[in-house]
Amino acid sequence: MNGGGCPIRKYTRNHNPFSRWLGEEGLEKARSGSVTSPINNSHVYSAVRASNSDGFEASKIPDECSVVHLNLVARHGTRAPTRKRIKELDELAIKLEALLSDARHEAQGNVESLQRIPGWLWGWKSPWKGRLKGGELISKGEDELYDLGIRVRDRFPELFSAEYHPDIYTITATQVPRASANAVAFGMGLFSGRGSLGPGKHCAFSVISESCASDICLRFFDRCQIYKEFRKNQEPAVDKLKEPVLHEVSSALVARFKLNFTKQDTASLWFLCKQVSLLEWTDDLEGFILKGYGKAVNYRMGVPLLQDVVESIEQAIIANEGNTIQWKLEIMSVALLKARLRFAHAETVVPFSCLLGLFLHGSGGFESESEKALTLV
Repeated sequence: MNGGGCPIRKYTRNHNPFSRWLGEEGLEKARSGSVTSPINNSHVYSAVRASNSDGFEASKIPDECSVVHLNLVARHGTRAPTRKRIKELDELAIKLEALLSDARHEAQGNVESLQRIPGWLWGWKSPWKGRLKGGELISKGEDELYDLGIRVRDRFPELFSAEYHPDIYTITATQVPRASANAVAFGMGLFSGRGSLGPGKHCAFSVISESCASDICLRFFDRCQIYKEFRKNQEPAVDKLKEPVLHEVSSALVARFKLNFTKQDTASLWFLCKQVSLLEWTDDLEGFILKGYGKAVNYRMGVPLLQDVVESIEQAIIANEGNTIQWKLEIMSVALLKARLRFAHAETVVPFSCLLGLFLHGSGGFESESEKALTLV
């Protein structure tokens, strides 16, 4: 990455990135609910290892180059449902019980009409019933990040051959418990076998967090008032775009099982439905408009994080290209830094990936009227 600036797209007021990405036909399908293919999927960290989605190939390091520094911005692993989601699932269980009671009453002893209802629905209860807290990193998420740490170390052995020191490997996380737990799980994998603690020969390492009230690098989505206002104003329009899809699936469920599912029931139950790809698309739609390329403010607020990444890379390059002893002494502290590892949230990673221009499907995926360099000073 060249010093001095980073390309960032500038858009006209009439620019409609969603229509440019899907095309006018795709946008019309979004409004009508006739789209049946998801834009992208949410998977656990290990899912991509079993497939080569979209022909993706990992970049190779040229023979004449050597790795001197690693920057990582990672989302937390699989977590428990939030309190809001737990409450929603508890309400769904109550609603299902009422729907099944009505179905049994209407059947009036007709067993055949009840057999069309999936057996697991009878007596279903939320696995998180009664829980008052949620959102924490679960054991599956711990495994994901532990394995990721090992894979990163195996991918860049020359970077992680040194003995651990906080000035060599800086680890930061947001001040949210699941993010710091994420960093710990990753670090345990990354530095496993490198210390003297316990049978696994682990080593202690530090994780630094900044207050949520002032974290403009990893929680910029909380600090940017323009974005918060945009999201608040845009959510009703996004719900309206999703409505035809939820209506279509709800109608299909009613016709198939003779249970009076509402759109809200379907939204809560969608991961259990047959038409997962269609419902998953509604999640992708929301993510695109409110977190991704849908609006420039979604990712421009991530510039402080980009600036931090670029500066650390440039410092590492300078440190390794210093020609004089005096110069090397001046940048010795920089030269020590081999990796800067950050652990945050989807609301951090998605806008940041957009700021880098990643995951644009096709040559015309997301075109701008013009491009200008944003000076990172």
